[in-house]
Amino acid sequence: MRRYLGVLACIFCGGLLVVASAQADEVRLKNGDRLTGKVLRMQGDKLLLQTDYAGELSIAWAEVGSLVTDAAIRLVLSDGTVLQGRTIVPQEGRMTVETEKLAAPSSFALTDVKAINPEEAPPVKITTRVNMGLTSERGNSDTDSLRLQGSFVARTAKSRYGFGGELNREDANNVDTVRNWLVYGNYDYFFAPKWYGYVLTLVENDIFADLDLRSTLGAGVGYQLFETDTLNLSAGLGPAYVDENFRVAADKNFAAGQWLINYEQYFFNKFMALFHNQNGYISLDDSSDWVIKTRQGLRFPIYGGFTATFQYNYDYNHNPSPDAKSDYDSKVMVLLGYEFNN
Repeated sequence: MRRYLGVLACIFCGGLLVVASAQADEVRLKNGDRLTGKVLRMQGDKLLLQTDYAGELSIAWAEVGSLVTDAAIRLVLSDGTVLQGRTIVPQEGRMTVETEKLAAPSSFALTDVKAINPEEAPPVKITTRVNMGLTSERGNSDTDSLRLQGSFVARTAKSRYGFGGELNREDANNVDTVRNWLVYGNYDYFFAPKWYGYVLTLVENDIFADLDLRSTLGAGVGYQLFETDTLNLSAGLGPAYVDENFRVAADKNFAAGQWLINYEQYFFNKFMALFHNQNGYISLDDSSDWVIKTRQGLRFPIYGGFTATFQYNYDYNHNPSPDAKSDYDSKVMVLLGYEFNN
């Protein structure tokens, strides 16, 4: 009896091992190695495999020779085709998928696979940032300064909405030394995966540049070179109309050409981000009348959504008001802020 129970126990344990093995997904690498586990997803040319022996493994998709899964997976091909099914019959450099919707299995090259079990993006992707720098000195000199920045971007499949602004105040011994602000808003419509049309408005004030109010309204065409979680780069070009009201000098307005550059890239597993934003325009009547505004720096995530930013602003006006103190403004700032991404 005991011998009989022992045989049954061995059969039962062996069956469990067979079932566990059968339920494991198998990745065969081009160098001949075989890895088993559960396929989580493949995005950005990296296959994530959950294993019992090494946790979550990240495998370069270019090194995968074949893939077989026990459970159904969701595949997105480079031509946009979406398949839901179980992979069968390991073939070097190819994948075969059984689906309920197709009578026969579908076979294709591994290089045609764009994503596996991709994370679903929200219908509206929102990015919000608020940064502030504040100093106060008392003693031999009384100095106060305030730097405040904010931005909001909402991205849908076809549209991108953005608005934001800046406020800069500084005084020494109750005398203003810096006093300026700006607000902006933009709308981008993507009529192709990379190409979009844009409308942009910018309103700004700077007492020490003799600028009571400068209003800019522009429209044009932009190209989104990259748009990922770690790299964003776009450029735009188009006509604009500029209206400048000065505190002392004579007011003026003119048609202009406008250009836009927006760049942000994360490095070292999102340890830091390098960014550069540029907005410029040049008068169509007088090529010596041109303005460029830049914002660049390094942003470091601290904890949660909190960030530290080292930023350098440089604004240049080639034909400023005669009553302006200078043709340029530059600022070096250290800012603390908060960033929200859904």
